[in-house]
Amino acid sequence: MDGYNAYQTDELAALYDAFCTYDDDIVFWQEMAVAAGGGPILELGCGTGRVLLPLAQAGHDVTGLDSSKDMLERCAIKLDTGSDTQRGHMDLIVADMTTFSLGRQYNAVFCAFNSFHHLNSAESQLECLERCHTHLVPNGMLVLDLFNPDPVPDPDTSVAKSGGTSDLQVAELPDGRSARRWLSSCEYDRASQTNECEMTYEIMEPDGSVRQLRESFPMRIIFRYELEHLLARCGFRLLGLYGGYDRSQLSDDSIGMIAISYRLD
Repeated sequence: MDGYNAYQTDELAALYDAFCTYDDDIVFWQEMAVAAGGGPILELGCGTGRVLLPLAQAGHDVTGLDSSKDMLERCAIKLDTGSDTQRGHMDLIVADMTTFSLGRQYNAVFCAFNSFHHLNSAESQLECLERCHTHLVPNGMLVLDLFNPDPVPDPDTSVAKSGGTSDLQVAELPDGRSARRWLSSCEYDRASQTNECEMTYEIMEPDGSVRQLRESFPMRIIFRYELEHLLARCGFRLLGLYGGYDRSQLSDDSIGMIAISYRLD
């Protein structure tokens, strides 16, 4: 069994699709799109279109931005095989969420499923929020979907192993192969508030052979009041802070932290 380090490859994009099949948040994003006046909408870190495609299917004018060309290529394939409604209401752009300049403004900017945590410094977070402010119409909506951090995680569950832990996931690939994945390491640096994570994918080939891919990525922790200060510094007014997609009140037990803000002028 051999392994190698990787970050963004075509195979990892395909594995992302195989494992990330959840849709618990889709209704929430559709409701946010309606609340923002129906579009146009920009999604940062859109990946392979898990959120973007349903919004386009609902008739919204959407733009998906991601730094991964491979992710967007898979999204484009889904777009080409989708409905006329999808093809008529969606653009895809390869760009960095801290430096993008698209020459237009949007009714809403969405950043779903913890993508904002991949910005691994306060400076990059501020740069992203400033780009969002520039690309929003006056009173435009910004929605950040984050996790509610626990600064003292359980040491028995903070790092998953490849043998029966709750972090172990199994998926069937479209070509008939099967795969497993688990969080193989996650080291927290308190000075930078950053988790350096490594995800291991184990792929079972039709001939019975097994190989591994490893993906390394940072996840910077953002605490509630730090988030409020970041938004205020970049010209946003926080209107709602929720603990889940049902817009329940943020509490100590909340896994998520969803911030809904509006651009101030």
